[in-house]
This record gives sequence, C-alpha cells and structure tokens, in this order.
Amino acid sequence: MCFVFNIVEFPACPARPVSRKGVCTGWLAELVAPLLHPSKNTQGTKGGYSSTEKITIFARPNNTFHLPADPSAPFMMVGPGTGISPFIGFLQHRQKLREEHTDWEFGETWLFFGCRHQDRDYLFKDELKCFLENGTLTHLKVCFSRDSSTAEVAPPKYVQDVVRLYAKEVARVLLKEGGYFYVCGDKKHMADGVSDAVVDILSMEMDVDKLEAMKILAVLREEKRYLQDVWS
Repeated sequence: MCFVFNIVEFPACPARPVSRKGVCTGWLAELVAPLLHPSKNTQGTKGGYSSTEKITIFARPNNTFHLPADPSAPFMMVGPGTGISPFIGFLQHRQKLREEHTDWEFGETWLFFGCRHQDRDYLFKDELKCFLENGTLTHLKVCFSRDSSTAEVAPPKYVQDVVRLYAKEVARVLLKEGGYFYVCGDKKHMADGVSDAVVDILSMEMDVDKLEAMKILAVLREEKRYLQDVWS
C-alpha cells in the first residue's frame, strides 16, 4: 500500500516570524524523512530501514467515484499532482480485470497528468509507463508547469489546457460513447478550470451557446458521468 500527500507549508511573515509546516503533513514528512534521506542511524541490522511508528487510518466511503460498472465504457481521468492517487487505484483494478477476464471488452482509458517539474514531481512515472505498455492505459497526456521549453510553440503548462487540445476526443467519449470523466485535485486552481474547459468543448463541438453547454454538463453530473473528488 502507498499514498502520496502534499506538505502544507506556512512561510515566515511579519505576523509569523518563523515558518512552519502543517500539523499532520509536517508530522508525516518527519516520519518519511529517514526513508528519503537514510543515514547510519536509521539503518536496520540487515541494511534496511526500520520504523516503529504506526499510523492509524480509516477508509472514507465514496459511492460514486469509482470505475464504471460497464468495463466497455471509455473514461477519462484528470489528476495533476497528488490528484493522480485514486487513478493509480483505478488502473490497478482495471489491469486485474483485464488479467482475469481476457474475453471481456474494455473501453479506452485516458489520463491527463500534470506537475511542476518532470525530473522530481512526476509521481508514479514507472507505473504509468507499465500501464501504457500492457494496454491498461490507452492514452497518457502530461504537462509540466515550471519546466522551460525550447520548442517554437510552448506546450501547455496545465491539465485544463491539455484537455482543450483533445476537444473532439472529449466530446466523443462523453456524448457519443456514453463515457465517464473523472477529476481529482485542487478545486480552485484546477478543477474549476477543467470544468470550464469541458463547457467550452461542449459548446464548440455541439454548436450551442455556453449556457446550454453548462446545462449539458449539469446533466452529465446528474448521470454520475462527470465526477469530481476535489479539495480547496
């Protein structure tokens, strides 16, 4: 089992002369620090790394944010940063289904992932490569917001902009093939931008005004085909 988290940081300011980290994420960061930066003091007797710390966790039920019941239904996932976490579970589940039911028909799968720097923030890079190679993941689209580019035309820096590049595919999956669209991550700085992008795509591809496109998106939400697991 693995999980990822962002470390909440509060920089120093006139009202707070000393910077500090979040109570929970700061504590978690201290727990994993010996694993990330091992020393002789943290090595076990056999050269490994040991810890006596225990973390009590509990599952938070989510009755809607899961794989489509119909494995042949296509779906798209948007999860920048730590928002990718549930989608790794989705893909692991899909891979298991593909192994156990070789006669089933499986719909295409899309993942839009973004982070700041490719060399140090690209979570689950090796796992995603394996999912692509074995066919569990059909399409992987990535972007990096802080990396410089030497291309004549700069690539998109944010997932909502990458989604716009695949407007026809988004419209096809949602409108023609009865597919699903999942979004996980920060609401204010990402999820709202993704929903705006989808509204623009629906408006353009269906040749309707923005208000009508917003109504169509509302219907998709009601049908549980446009799903979000977001935080602010």
